[in-house]
Amino acid sequence: MRDYLHILENGNSDVQVFIGNSQSAGASWQVWDKPRGKSMVNIQLTGKGGNGGLGAVGANSTAAGGGGGGSGAQTSLTMPLALLPDQLFLSLAGQSQTTTLVSYICVGAPVVATPWNNVLVVAQGGGNGGNAAGATIGALGAAAGAATAATMPLGWKFTDVVLAGLGGTAGGVSTAPGALAIPVTGQTVMGGCGGGGLPAAAATGTTGGSFTVAGVFPAQNAPAATAVATTPPGNGNNGFQPIEKLFYFYGGTGGGSTHGSATTTGLTGSIGGNGGYGCGGGGNGGSLTGTTARVAGDVGMGGSAYCIITCW
Repeated sequence: MRDYLHILENGNSDVQVFIGNSQSAGASWQVWDKPRGKSMVNIQLTGKGGNGGLGAVGANSTAAGGGGGGSGAQTSLTMPLALLPDQLFLSLAGQSQTTTLVSYICVGAPVVATPWNNVLVVAQGGGNGGNAAGATIGALGAAAGAATAATMPLGWKFTDVVLAGLGGTAGGVSTAPGALAIPVTGQTVMGGCGGGGLPAAAATGTTGGSFTVAGVFPAQNAPAATAVATTPPGNGNNGFQPIEKLFYFYGGTGGGSTHGSATTTGLTGSIGGNGGYGCGGGGNGGSLTGTTARVAGDVGMGGSAYCIITCW
């Protein structure tokens, strides 16, 4: 699915892909070795997506959905290989409960990158979606901030593109949340969608948030609304790569709410979908009193950071 060897022609490129696995800043490191016989390098680094938020459990029309997580920032640079040491050290954020976990690439021995003097490339992580509380919706997860010269001083003058992330969407109150449009900012990762809010008594459950797509991009649908009181709400759908070989990923859609007259025995609240790489997770849906609530961490997870290093 992630075959990047087509990026340059004639098989003369050296392409290495790194997926985030660090649970805290500097906890895990991966090593890139400079290939022989190449003269230039392009590094594309995408930060971790934020997690979705918890939905509320409560009375009709007052149990809101959780917010969708924000997407990671993206940084790209191109420079001569001769200006780099033989090894680089990558601390890339994996799926975790940490908000705005930073991903970075350093020169020299692996150390936590503060102060930032040893940092070649950096990408911030997206914020987690907020937890709902009663009729108060879970706030959207904040977009990751763009890199600056101060946070990647060694590579700043070689940057091609520096992009902030994309925020998620907030949860719904007694309705489905608004749709999230695919970005037209140059970003290739998306935020997550908010969870659906609990409707009035005897009403069909609401769907979680989804995306407004355009052009060749396929739909990423939210789960069908729950029309029967004894049927559990649908979980959000996980993000995916919508176009083969295009390094573009969707976030998770939001979880649906329970029915407004839910038979709560044995029912558990919904969970948002996990985000694709660098994308936000979906928020959980709201549930009627008596439904088993999701606990902290049982949410749509933001996608791991990733890095593509191409030499030619």
